[in-house]
This record gives sequence, structure tokens and C-alpha cells, in this order.
Amino acid sequence: MGGGGWKIMRHIKWIVFALSYLAGAASPAAGSGLVLGDSHGEGLAQASGLKGLARISVHIRGPRALEQLAQTPPGSTVFLVLGTNDADGSIAKLDRHIDNIVQAAARKDIKLVWIGPPCVQKPWDSRARELDGILSATLAAKSVQYVSMRDERLCSGSLHEPDGVHLKMKGYAYMWEKARSAAGFPAAVAERKETDKSAESPVVEHKPAKKHARKAGGHAKRSTSVSATPPTGRAQMN
Repeated sequence: MGGGGWKIMRHIKWIVFALSYLAGAASPAAGSGLVLGDSHGEGLAQASGLKGLARISVHIRGPRALEQLAQTPPGSTVFLVLGTNDADGSIAKLDRHIDNIVQAAARKDIKLVWIGPPCVQKPWDSRARELDGILSATLAAKSVQYVSMRDERLCSGSLHEPDGVHLKMKGYAYMWEKARSAAGFPAAVAERKETDKSAESPVVEHKPAKKHARKAGGHAKRSTSVSATPPTGRAQMN
């Protein structure tokens, strides 16, 4: 091959490499993990450090879980915490709604990890237990990873808030480790970004105002006013 042909081939290789690089850069979120679902999902997102789309009052029924999946980048790993709000009501005829969620994830090549409703310290915990069994059987037939949150520790009540439904942060940390391990999701990927320092307001030193000479009657007189130094401090973190 002549010198000109060799140069052309080299340029083609660089073009192919650049296109491959740009294709990867165009979808940085692909393959990452997100937390979807209900208010338990909000707690799990906080414990895991993953981006969360979970919101309060989301059910298996209705459009809200599907809307969260619509916002999820293709190829992501999704930890979907869903079922508690349904258990606090009727759990009849949920099959079609479960199918809709599974199919919506499959269309976007999303790896779905469905995290079931944890135990609640309420009379309707029997429905949460029944729904856990329904989800386990239904999702096993669809080759979807299901992680039950009914075990001795989660059912003991020691990890619950006083409302008997939501968990303390150590409870969500326990849920996250259980789900992450079951799904084979690497812990390093889910490490929380250190934002506390950047969110903290910097300490600003306030210097006293300079004293300027004032001319009065042809003689320079020093101002007698005193400029107090404002106190310094850091903004309170909520």
C-alpha cells in the first residue's frame, strides 16, 4: 500500500475511534444504578447514594411507576421499591400492572431489581406478606430479580420509625445492602459522592472598614466612628 493509502487508513481508524468514544460519552448514565418507587425508595436512595426518582404515594397500580421508568436511561440497573402502598389497600388484580412495569423496563433494556414491601407494624401487614408472595412467584416466572424484605430483623420493629411503616436510616442501609448483594451490584459503584464540603458555606473573613482621614477646617481629623466586625460562621446544614 502506498504512502497515501496508509494515511487514509490511519484517518479512518481515528474516525472510527472518535465515533465510538462520542457514542459512549453521549450516554454517561447508561449502565448506572437508579432507585425508583415509593417513599421507601426515597430512603433507599439516600442510604445507597444512588440517584433516586422515587416519590411518596407511588403504587404498582397507576401511571407513576411507569413515568419513573420513562425517565430512566436505557441500560440502567433499576432498584424498584414498590408494593407497600398497595398493601395498605386492595392487592387484588395486580397482575396486569406488574406486567406493565416489567415490559416497560424490558423495552429500555433495563435490569430490573424489584424490592418488595418490608414488614410493617400495622394490622395490614398480612396483606404485605401476601403481596410479597405474589411478587416473588410472578417475577420469578418473568426472570426478574426479586428481593424480599421480610426477614427476622426487618419484621422485629427495631428498624422502624414510630409510624410503624417507614424505617430509620439504619433500616434503609440494611435494605440496601441486602438488595445490592442479591443483585450482585458492586458496592464501589454506589459510594456516595462527597457533597457535604461543597454544600457547606465557606467562612468569609470580614475586615473592619478602613478609617479615612476627613478634612475639617483645613486639618485632617480621624473619624471617631467604629466599624464592628460582623461575626463569622458557617451556614447550618439541614
